[in-house]
Amino acid sequence: MSETIDLFEAMETCRSIRRIRPDPLPDELLERLIHYATRAPSAGNRQLWKFLVVTAPHDRRWFRDMLVEAVGHRFPEPPATDTSPAAHGQRRYREFIFEFDRAPVIVLPLIENVFPNAEKPDVRFGWSSVYAATQNLLLAARGLGIGAAMTTNHLENEPAVRAYFGIPATFEIGATIPMGYPVGHYGPLTRNPVVPTMYRGHFGTAWS
Repeated sequence: MSETIDLFEAMETCRSIRRIRPDPLPDELLERLIHYATRAPSAGNRQLWKFLVVTAPHDRRWFRDMLVEAVGHRFPEPPATDTSPAAHGQRRYREFIFEFDRAPVIVLPLIENVFPNAEKPDVRFGWSSVYAATQNLLLAARGLGIGAAMTTNHLENEPAVRAYFGIPATFEIGATIPMGYPVGHYGPLTRNPVVPTMYRGHFGTAWS
């Protein structure tokens, strides 16, 4: 795990990896990933984030069972004769949900909602901080050969997630990130061309 890749290569190939091997990740690697996550900027440099790193098998099974109960019925197994791209995608996502605990690590980036102060917090500052850290985490994972996916699976039953993991009400959950050694390959990414996304000086004014 000492080899790394160029930052720009990481950005060009950092796609979501949902097919993950069950092999455990060593603690020193997890600490390194969180280290890079905390190199991100944060509102007022307050660094109000925490990272809940879930590795115990029974905790990961609980998360899987929560997801299966919440959304499993939305993704029935397509007929074997259906070879369409839609059916392929549904099978993949169904596998992701029903085998969610296969990922050896689930990271929940959290942010304490007390900025600019605890009396009148503005959660927008929290989101800007936690998502910067989350992107750092994803890029660090890519750079170190770890597959990861940015999801919001906790939203399928956030009260249950908060209760099970003891997350205080003053903390927002930014994401649910399963991670582990990948099955298959990274990128390249599929993205729209740059110029149509750019305006010059005023919304709607074409760049070119």
